[in-house]
Amino acid sequence: MNSSTLAIASDFVKSGIETAGIPLTHDLEAYLSLTFARFLNSSLHVDMLTIRISQAMDEQAGPETIRDLADTCLIACAFFEERLLRNGTIRHYVGLGQMTYDAADMPAQAYGFMPMRDVMASAAGSGRREDTRVLIDRALAGSKSARADLREQNVVVGPWQDKSKSGILWN
Repeated sequence: MNSSTLAIASDFVKSGIETAGIPLTHDLEAYLSLTFARFLNSSLHVDMLTIRISQAMDEQAGPETIRDLADTCLIACAFFEERLLRNGTIRHYVGLGQMTYDAADMPAQAYGFMPMRDVMASAAGSGRREDTRVLIDRALAGSKSARADLREQNVVVGPWQDKSKSGILWN
């Protein structure tokens, strides 16, 4: 990684922070910039991510391997959400990423997973209207930007849900 790649990644992250309106700590911003810069010149393998993480945990892989898998999960959630949705929910992959960062002894990244994901996705935003079901899934996973998008559509997701209902209140 060279300085120009890192500068591009840093500008991208700052753009995402501004677009999403989600502040990150300086440590998370720096970590996200470095992570994005690492992935700029490499290919990302999102297939069988759950199985790869499970195998790494079973084999008690080293912290570097676990961190790489957590980073892959973060990037995949931010940029390849539609592909991930073929095999699971956003909540599944967010939880998987958080658990993997936790296993790598990176609690700040585990707790900051969803804000980091939102920042990256906002920076790469396509400008198209999101499917409400996907926004609800993201909101239930803890996404503040998804909750804001739903609020604009007059949809509120809350904890009052009955087991048999979706937990959505239409205004």
